[in-house]
Amino acid sequence: MEVFDYKYLSDKQLKGLNSYKYSCIDTSPVSNYVMQPFWNRCVEYFPIWFAPNLMTLLGFLLLVVNFLLFSIYDYHFYDASSIPRWLWLVAAICQFGSHQLDGMDGKQARRAKASSALGELFDHGVDSWATFLFPVCIFSVLSRGEYGFSVLTMHFLLWTVYTSFIDSHWEKYNTKVLYLPWSYDISMLVMTLTYLVAFFFSPSIFCWRVPIINVAFAHVAQVIWPCFALGTSLPISVINIRKAYKNRTGNNRTPYEAIRPLIAPSVLFISSTWWALSSPNMILQKQPRVFFSAIGATFSNIACRLVVAQMTSTRAEGFNSFLYIYVPIQCLVVFGKLTKTVEFTLLYVYNIYAIIFHIHYAVCVVRQICEHLQIYCFNITARRPPPAQIVIQH
Repeated sequence: MEVFDYKYLSDKQLKGLNSYKYSCIDTSPVSNYVMQPFWNRCVEYFPIWFAPNLMTLLGFLLLVVNFLLFSIYDYHFYDASSIPRWLWLVAAICQFGSHQLDGMDGKQARRAKASSALGELFDHGVDSWATFLFPVCIFSVLSRGEYGFSVLTMHFLLWTVYTSFIDSHWEKYNTKVLYLPWSYDISMLVMTLTYLVAFFFSPSIFCWRVPIINVAFAHVAQVIWPCFALGTSLPISVINIRKAYKNRTGNNRTPYEAIRPLIAPSVLFISSTWWALSSPNMILQKQPRVFFSAIGATFSNIACRLVVAQMTSTRAEGFNSFLYIYVPIQCLVVFGKLTKTVEFTLLYVYNIYAIIFHIHYAVCVVRQICEHLQIYCFNITARRPPPAQIVIQH
């Protein structure tokens, strides 16, 4: 396991975890009056020894299953009708199960008296990667065409989800409080319902035009989606940050330090959009899933590092290390007018690189925190021996 012994976290960051206290506000009616009571009842069916982080990981793996299955049967988002009917039911079950596990992990931690900074980091870190999986899977319902989304539209819709996620943690970075967006639970339930409708009827049921305005349903959805995702997050975040500065309840950073966490995601958005629009070989149209996957892994690494910064009260990074590779590749492709084979190969290589090294970052950080807090990630019934004992046994 020496390959996972790299120390990503500094001593200052580890010490910051000692005084960290989770502060969260959830004002969503759907969450407070529907999902929370449901989760309180369901979590009682889990054995007390079942680790909360294991629930988080299982929920994430259910989304990976969805992504892989849709990639096999509809790799290019061309034809939803080519997807077997049983897959819609599997997708609904995986989507619903992932949502419930994500909602119950924190309750299980409190129930088992196993709450820790690791649990929050693990939860939000997994969520940051799930922001890519959720929408990419739902795109298969409509696919491309007259009644669906174009791949460029998919790209921008993905970024509304990324923006909503990073906004919540940027807000906490400045206010010390995580305000959960209303859009989360609603969108999770809508996705489950969408898969069920596709199963009981057919995905073609979404191929219709809205009366009076005579516009395809998907084209209406692509307007409602960003308005709902961003409208329930950005304005509220600005108000909360302004209030924190006025009442001096937040970190009261300088303007540059306050917006510093937004630099890396902004660079990723600009460069990825530029590549999508300027690719000499129409890479977004021909390799959409790999293109989205590469951005998703990069965004998740950016988001995870921000979560670490706000949890440890340390300075957020301004430029993510992954971008030192992604941006030059994108510039080489656009200005070098590379052949299709070379451009696609570079995208695949970068995607593999981003996934592997993001997993490496995640595993190393989890191991560091476990060693520091003397706990195990997936075992709440035992505690780690002190570092000195570990060295002796080794």
